[in-house]
Amino acid sequence: MPKTKPNSSPSDMLGHHTPAGRPAIDIPSLDFGILSISAAPEDHHALRYILNGSHWRIVKSRTCKEAIARLGKTYMPVVICASDLPDGTWRDVLYQISTLAHPPFLVVTSRLADDYLWAEVLNLGGYNVLAKPFRESEVKHVVASLWMNEHRQIPEKAIAGVA
Repeated sequence: MPKTKPNSSPSDMLGHHTPAGRPAIDIPSLDFGILSISAAPEDHHALRYILNGSHWRIVKSRTCKEAIARLGKTYMPVVICASDLPDGTWRDVLYQISTLAHPPFLVVTSRLADDYLWAEVLNLGGYNVLAKPFRESEVKHVVASLWMNEHRQIPEKAIAGVA
């Protein structure tokens, strides 16, 4: 559940307003983590640095196998996955998470984040692509958008009797 003030609006949850009246990019607090799947330690470090202070917890996995085992035990609504892993690819991760009762959103990362990869990720059911090296504003925007999608789906699941 989100840690927000009573009667808070979505704009309050996404950040405070700067003196110029424009919302600052911030990430809302959640009680669960983001699974970062990458063999490159610098990916995990960059995500931790960017999301530091946001109360999003980065949980790291180096391989597909390790990530799927972790997701089988602990629900995490967001998976940020490198395009290539020691024991597979983002497609393998996408297939495996699609079999879970509550599949997380998948964001693929790549140094070659081109239109082809972006279209393939979206067409196969992923959420987005992040280019490496990570840009702070882009990571925060994607995570904030995922948070909004996750919380918009909770009432829909409850209405359908899934929650």
